[in-house]
Amino acid sequence: MNLKPQNNNYLNTIGKILALLFLYLLQQLPPSILTITKPSSNSKLFIDLTFLSTAVISLFVMIYILQRTRNFATKSLSSKSYIWIIIAAVFNYSINLILLPLMKTTGNSNVDAQTELVKHFPVLFVIYATIIAPITEEIFFRGYLINWFFPDNLYFGAAISAIIFGLMHISSDPIYFLSKAILGFVLGLIYVKTKNIKANIILHFINNLSALFMG
Repeated sequence: MNLKPQNNNYLNTIGKILALLFLYLLQQLPPSILTITKPSSNSKLFIDLTFLSTAVISLFVMIYILQRTRNFATKSLSSKSYIWIIIAAVFNYSINLILLPLMKTTGNSNVDAQTELVKHFPVLFVIYATIIAPITEEIFFRGYLINWFFPDNLYFGAAISAIIFGLMHISSDPIYFLSKAILGFVLGLIYVKTKNIKANIILHFINNLSALFMG
């Protein structure tokens, strides 16, 4: 199946949508393993190995597909790229400081799920939140969505990916959605400005790491 938008017919679009759904399930597989399992002294090693193996597989598959289907050449990270990353990181941190007190303390399904993961799998959660998620989420939301569907309108693609990014972080709290949508849009802008997914991953890593310290 050719995922590059050389042919804009319906079959090509449907194929990309189906591929996107499969890759989303693949991206969600490692945290889902932790969510559906109940840790015990006898099962902990098995859960750890299953989580790590699925994470490695999902990373390898997603990186490979992105490399094969990317629609514009990757530029090297320059000093200007790092300036963009620093500015975006400060902006995201400021937005988090403003919006965090306004978020619901209970009833947020996404936050509640993360709290349970921290409680039962603290080490694996930190590994996922600071290493795995920044890579797989950036590849999915910025790499795939923008490359596959909006190669000729990158800024519009950044906006659409931001909305979807916010919606995918399931929550009934509009402030929480807003915070994720803003984060997604900033990440999209960094991708458009730098043309390098590594810049997004670095920024996403900084955001998630600071969120752990902010609680």
